[in-house]
Amino acid sequence: MLHGRHLLYESSIAGRSAVCKGIFMKLECVGKQIKILRLKADISRSKLCSGLCSNQLLFMIEDEEAPVDPILLFSLLERLGKSAVWLTYILTAKEYGIVLLRERLEEALRFGRLEEAKKIFRKYQRTNPAGNNKILCMYEDKIMGILALEEYMLISAKYREEAYGEAGGKRCVEKGQERLLRLLDAACAYFLDAVRRTIPVRELSNGGLTRQLLAGNKLLGMTEIENILLYLFVQQLSGKGKGQTKLLLALYHYLEEYMGDDDLRAQYLTKTGMLLGELYLKCGDYSSCAIMHENILLLNRKCGMLVCVLPVLEQIIAAYRGLRDNEKAEFYLLHKRNLEEIFQEAGVSVDCVSKLYYTFRPCQYFVEGKVIATQRKWLGIKQTELIVGIYKNAESLSRIEHGVANADRNKIAQIMERLKIDKTRYSGNLITDEYQILELEQDIEKHLARRQFCEAGHELYMLEKSVDMKAECNKQLVLGMKNMEEYRSGEKTCEEALLKAKELLELTYPLENLESREKRNARIPFCNEMYLFNQVCVLLHKVGKTKEAVERMEEMMRKYEGMVEERKLHFKNIHLCEINLCKYLEELDRLEDAEKIANRVIKEKLLWGKISQIHKLFIRKSNIAEKRKKNIEVSRELIEKAYYLSELCIYEKDSKILKKALEDAAGKI
Repeated sequence: MLHGRHLLYESSIAGRSAVCKGIFMKLECVGKQIKILRLKADISRSKLCSGLCSNQLLFMIEDEEAPVDPILLFSLLERLGKSAVWLTYILTAKEYGIVLLRERLEEALRFGRLEEAKKIFRKYQRTNPAGNNKILCMYEDKIMGILALEEYMLISAKYREEAYGEAGGKRCVEKGQERLLRLLDAACAYFLDAVRRTIPVRELSNGGLTRQLLAGNKLLGMTEIENILLYLFVQQLSGKGKGQTKLLLALYHYLEEYMGDDDLRAQYLTKTGMLLGELYLKCGDYSSCAIMHENILLLNRKCGMLVCVLPVLEQIIAAYRGLRDNEKAEFYLLHKRNLEEIFQEAGVSVDCVSKLYYTFRPCQYFVEGKVIATQRKWLGIKQTELIVGIYKNAESLSRIEHGVANADRNKIAQIMERLKIDKTRYSGNLITDEYQILELEQDIEKHLARRQFCEAGHELYMLEKSVDMKAECNKQLVLGMKNMEEYRSGEKTCEEALLKAKELLELTYPLENLESREKRNARIPFCNEMYLFNQVCVLLHKVGKTKEAVERMEEMMRKYEGMVEERKLHFKNIHLCEINLCKYLEELDRLEDAEKIANRVIKEKLLWGKISQIHKLFIRKSNIAEKRKKNIEVSRELIEKAYYLSELCIYEKDSKILKKALEDAAGKI
């Protein structure tokens, strides 16, 4: 059984952003779905699991006799051309702790905090020893390689500064060459170890992998491709990048052919293109570089992605200059400068989204015990009442709620059923046995985000006919989307749509829950509930109750105050509320609060490398600057940033409006 989630943005009444969509799987049915997808694709079990796990383990996973490690699940689905990147997990306290360590480790690496990263990695290894688990060993090999690579980058930058900063600098550089070469060799060895965990190393050296990819005889997950790219990148740094072109082209075509998720394809084509573009530029093949990067940048523009885009912009500018096409070079140079200025003003390093090992994966996590405790307290059920027929004493449940003990799967299923929570390890709000239905729901999001209402309306009709509408979560998602579509088309008044949105939300999340002042008893909403909550606030604004909408939104945001991990890992779709809240606060002349939210959301999105919708926040900032009667030039610069962002992400209607506003502003100066 699979689940998907849907989000609403105020950008157009029915406009849903594809920034944070979701796929959610019942633990009991993950293996079943892998089997269905494998058989539909006519892929043998041995081919799918080759290098990842044993045939026997995959058999047990498909037969629901073994749980699926998240890293293994990602790789299996990606080998099938599907994406598990939008998963939401309900985890045990121990599992959640491991997830947090990985998040903190990878963040420390991205921002160059090497000593902190090493300390976290040692703790991670103690907490989650890899043993003979090849997937966990592969992860550790990759991290060791990244540590060596980051240390190389740090030291080489230091030596370059010394070389230009003092007379004896060149001697310092020469002295450090040996150390730098050792670090590169170490990084290369670790990345090669990561590759060989799932791919025979001889296939890299003898061209076997290239031939298999081109013939369609090899399946790879994105983590495996990332390991290969890191290995090839270090070889390029070492001056050993010759002979890589055929393999990189094979990887590029593989991604185009088999990766179905646009965001993942955009990011990995960009990474592959970075290495391939470097080779094209070195041999003077500017035309191939420009053609390839035009394709890469178009996909990233449609997805609003920025991961590794800045290096690709540098390469395409160099390619067009080599072709003497100054107009195209200037077009991309303007966008590059605009992005760099936005990063600088937000206090964010561009490098943090230009690392080859960084991939935007907006997974969300809930701790099993916390979900049970908050729902139980909200419903007013005592532990002794809840455990009847499940546990002998309340201490067993208390240990689970406090994260001290893990629960038996069958018993936890009984508990969640009594609490009216769908027992899932991967939990969401669209229940279906067909992965294709999830893809249909995602297509609807894309059409609505682009204001393609006719296409969205037809697919929404198909979606309603394809899922069980008796399920509350299906009602919330499908009827919630339909509710806004009917309002947009004039079939419903705003008041009618508001009543329906509240009715759908309160199927599982009473608004009184939001108003509870007892934070420990107030459950944070699940993704479908958050979508409907935002819809309620949007419609409150439309009926003239902006103040009430703001009060509710601010109350929701207060639930995340002081909850750093919840804000970071749970419900990254809180941005959908914050973007709307920013607009409403500006309308109420609460300018300082609006600007504070705009700056925070812009920064967070830049840190992820995802920039969809942030042009709207620059519009808000421009309006705020005007209301504060700041220099006209300040407002114009903000409009200009919004315009270039809307053009970059191909928001055509917004782009036209902003271009006109920019022309008007220029006339006032």
